Amino acid sequence: MKIFVLSLLVVLFLFPQPGAAELVYVPLPVENSETVIASHTPMIRYLAEKLGVQIKIRYEKDYQQILQLFKEGKIDLVQLGPLPYVTLKKEDPQAQPLAIMNESDGKPAYTCALVTSFDGPQSVQEINSPLALPQALSTCGHLAAALLLKDHQPDLEQLGYQYLGNHGKVAQAVVRGEFKAGVMKTQVARKYQNLTLKVLKETVSFPGFVIVGNKKTLDIKQAQQIGQLLIQASPETRSSWITGKDGFSVAADKDFDFLTRHMAAIDLQAD
Repeated sequence: MKIFVLSLLVVLFLFPQPGAAELVYVPLPVENSETVIASHTPMIRYLAEKLGVQIKIRYEKDYQQILQLFKEGKIDLVQLGPLPYVTLKKEDPQAQPLAIMNESDGKPAYTCALVTSFDGPQSVQEINSPLALPQALSTCGHLAAALLLKDHQPDLEQLGYQYLGNHGKVAQAVVRGEFKAGVMKTQVARKYQNLTLKVLKETVSFPGFVIVGNKKTLDIKQAQQIGQLLIQASPETRSSWITGKDGFSVAADKDFDFLTRHMAAIDLQAD
């Protein structure tokens, strides 16, 4: 059954300690709510059991709303891409990176891709119409598109673009021919290769998706424990996971300096 609500709560009752506080975890809306919640549930079940608390997975479809709820102290843990994290950290210094997700190659970094369909543009130079993008605060949104078209004429602003909401919608719109090209996370694009989606160009690597703790609602010990649990989770433990199945690496704010420099190169502000 399709879900037509802005947010969805999934409560995982997993060996909570009597009277233990309930935590709220919000994943990035990379795809539809059912897919996102299903992919995050095994990882959150593991954390809930190890911490002895209840954890709610709350789905929010808008990046800006996620950041606002975090600043209001209504989110304890959140998964963010590097651009949303840099934006949040600028607005709320209580955001603490706990662990960075590894990609399938084992590295805590990923790329964004300029994609088209099999009968679409054959090169970047052939793109002459508006692009499909996920969301304004997505790293694979305006930031990645501007970098991919940095030396292209016409440039991104001249071509135009439309935000479709998530990476899956970008892929589907390009495959259906509603847009000749779009930008999305490369790993998600590969899921649609059998539907004729192809990659024209990739960005440099960005820091991986990061699990962020809210120091307004988590104590120092609990935040450290969450990071350690994710980083130390064994391959056997992660074998049933979808999100996080490739492991986690240590996270630090300096990991995102690289992104800030790229933002400056295209004059994109984190606000």
